[in-house]
Amino acid sequence: MLQKDNRCRVLEQFFFLPTTQLQLRELSRKAKLAPPSVKRYLREFEKEGLVLREKHRLQGYPVYRANRESERFATLKKLDTVRRLYESGLVEDLFKKFMPDAIILFGSASMGEDVEGSDIDLFLQCDPEDFRLERYQRLFFRRITPFFRKDFGKSSAELKNNLINGIVLKGYLKAF
Repeated sequence: MLQKDNRCRVLEQFFFLPTTQLQLRELSRKAKLAPPSVKRYLREFEKEGLVLREKHRLQGYPVYRANRESERFATLKKLDTVRRLYESGLVEDLFKKFMPDAIILFGSASMGEDVEGSDIDLFLQCDPEDFRLERYQRLFFRRITPFFRKDFGKSSAELKNNLINGIVLKGYLKAF
C-alpha cells in the first residue's frame, strides 16, 4: 500500500470534489489537518498550477478549487483513481469472479476529467454475470458501471476507440 502523506490528503479533496469551491477550514476538517498546514499546501498547489484561489463571490474570503484545465492535475487525478481501484480490492475481486481477458478503465475517469456526478466505467472482456458493486460505490462516492463484452470485435467503433484510449488495469486487450 502506498503511503498517503498530508499533502496528498489535501489534494485528494480536490480529486473528490473537482468542481466545488472549498474554504481553508473546510479542507482542514476534511483532511483532518491543522489549518496552517493546509494553507501551506494550498500555496504549493497554487504555485504548481493544481489549485486556483478565488474570492468568494458574496463574502470575499478566499476559496479554492481544482484547476481542471491543468494537464498535471488531470494526470494526478487519473493516477489517484487507479490507485484507489487497486487498493479497494475491486480490480482483484472482478478478476477472481469473472476471469476476464482484460479489465479496462475508460471514459472520463481514465482521462482525469470526471466530476462529482460522473460514474466510473469499467470494461470487462468476458461474458456478463451479476456482481454486487454497492460496497465499492460507497468507497468511491460514485456509481461504477461495468461493461461486459466477450468479443471486442463486435463492439461499436466509438466503444473500441474509448477502450483503446483507456487504462488497462489487468490482463490485455486482444484488438486484432
